[in-house]
Amino acid sequence: MATQKIVWNTKFKSIWDKSFYTIDFNIHKTITEQEKHRKNVIENESSLTENEKRLLINEIQKGYDALRIGNHSVEKQQCNNWLNWHQAIQYCEFCIRKYLENNFGKWSSGNNEIDKLIKECQQKATKPDRVIEWIEYDQFENIEHLVDREYATVYTAILKDGCYDKWNSKNQALERLGKQKIVLKRLNKSNSNVNNVNWFQEVTLSFTLDSTSAFLAAFYGLTKDPETQDYILDKIHDQKIMHRDLHSGNILYSALVTDWYISDFGLNGPVDKPINSIYGNLPYIPPEILRQKDYTTKSDVYSLGIIMWEVITGETPFGDHKCNSNSDFAVAIICGYRPKIYKDIPEEYATLMKQCWDAFPDNRPVAYEVYEKMRLLIQSLYNEKNSNTQISKDIKRKISKDTKSKIYRSQSSKVHTFNISIQPRNATDEQQLALSFGKFEFEISEEIQQHFLKSIGAND
Repeated sequence: MATQKIVWNTKFKSIWDKSFYTIDFNIHKTITEQEKHRKNVIENESSLTENEKRLLINEIQKGYDALRIGNHSVEKQQCNNWLNWHQAIQYCEFCIRKYLENNFGKWSSGNNEIDKLIKECQQKATKPDRVIEWIEYDQFENIEHLVDREYATVYTAILKDGCYDKWNSKNQALERLGKQKIVLKRLNKSNSNVNNVNWFQEVTLSFTLDSTSAFLAAFYGLTKDPETQDYILDKIHDQKIMHRDLHSGNILYSALVTDWYISDFGLNGPVDKPINSIYGNLPYIPPEILRQKDYTTKSDVYSLGIIMWEVITGETPFGDHKCNSNSDFAVAIICGYRPKIYKDIPEEYATLMKQCWDAFPDNRPVAYEVYEKMRLLIQSLYNEKNSNTQISKDIKRKISKDTKSKIYRSQSSKVHTFNISIQPRNATDEQQLALSFGKFEFEISEEIQQHFLKSIGAND
């Protein structure tokens, strides 16, 4: 039976944001206190009907229930059925796991390793609407091609009965959402035994990432195309996991809840990627990776800095660079070339952005630090009462006046092979200007000249 879902609109989103950005983390230190504050904000909102309040509070409850599990600061409750002490309020996580376990014999992917992985994930389920399943291919309809990528093909489709959505305590069963639009990601060549390790790594990571995160795309299961035998991921939208290919094309927008989600933890790119190569979207690849150094969490932070610039300007990063080749462009990045900082970008935002794309990984903030600084910046704007909207309009107007009208060009990830020995550095404003025109006429020109001589096989 389909359950009632909240239909997000501008009013709901505004009140939802208000309940979050008015949290004082110095006062509301525990998740229980934060949850209570948000519920109070909604209860005291005069523009909401009682039914609207109930729907919003239910959404808050769902989010915090998943956060409660494994959190030692919350009070436990004893389940009436299995006498386990559970932490969620709307459901018992142990009952959900037992229900899934009782259904193990009703499905099989035909692959023992996949079955084992899905069962392990189900025994760690924390939310009714984040259960990983094996889904038969005939459960999808209206499958439409969306986009081709180098190692995957993406489709939209309708999942006939929808994903699991709610726990029915009376019937001791999970209920489904009903017809649901989803995204299917075909992992090309995943039918080959030679490549099993590569594609299975992405499946494993997609299923085992923190299911309580509000910022990661939700994966609902795995299926198989009966014709190609390729496996397909079914998805919608501080674990020290690295994305390795973070760019705006891997960030999804949900019009249903007006939120953004990170997706595509492909890790290694195509299964046949050459050993001495790198895979990624060139404008977002950090200088140390262009030099084939080890990937770290700080490498993702660099990519985040480029995305921050893209978000506030609405432009393609380096969309008008004058470099003659990808090799020239990679050298420019290593030498400190970065997107132009427009004068009307808020100073705190610009400072954080530049810290993220610093040439040296150790100088970059950790992801949580970026999150906290952005939260405080948004909160400060939010707390300026009605001025926030005008500030936003002023920033966009002034930046657009500076940038004029530029066409946004989408870019995709590819395999790149570079042999660059020069050391990364941060460029001065003067050097930035020279690099933007494809010029390397400053103190490092001799080193760059040697690099190009080496790249074309010239003698020393």
